[in-house]
Amino acid sequence: MAVSAGYNGAIRIKSSGATLTTVGEMGSWSISGPNRNLIEVSAFGDTVARQEIGTLTGQTITFDGYYDGTSTELRTIVRSLSSRTPIRCCTGGGLFPANLRLYTNTASAITGAGYWALSTAGTTTATIYITGMELGQSKDGLGTISFTAAVSGDDLKWSTSTG
Repeated sequence: MAVSAGYNGAIRIKSSGATLTTVGEMGSWSISGPNRNLIEVSAFGDTVARQEIGTLTGQTITFDGYYDGTSTELRTIVRSLSSRTPIRCCTGGGLFPANLRLYTNTASAITGAGYWALSTAGTTTATIYITGMELGQSKDGLGTISFTAAVSGDDLKWSTSTG
């Protein structure tokens, strides 16, 4: 069994231009889903509810770390929430922010290194919406920040690249 050291993980985004940049001070991320909706199909006379499987619902993403007000990438994500601007799968037409990637390992020499991201092939409607943010501060610690996000129009795909 191959495992990956968590300290080699990362979250990267394109704020502008062609360069993916690490969102500074982030310490964890997780993906939940995708899930299937259930459609109620019960009819008169049924004594037990019946359901059919429905459409696929994209993943939910959470990520968090320490607040760094000087991080351009972090400010981009906060602006994405407040302006309702989606994070797009690709950068066609200069649309930013784009290409949010969740890396399990950034060390290319490690077997199994790679990242989760929206596919850049076949669709340009796949987006990630930042749906929530939480800030925290204590007198004896560092400021914290956490985000929740929803994937829409596609689901995250695995890539074995570290680029």
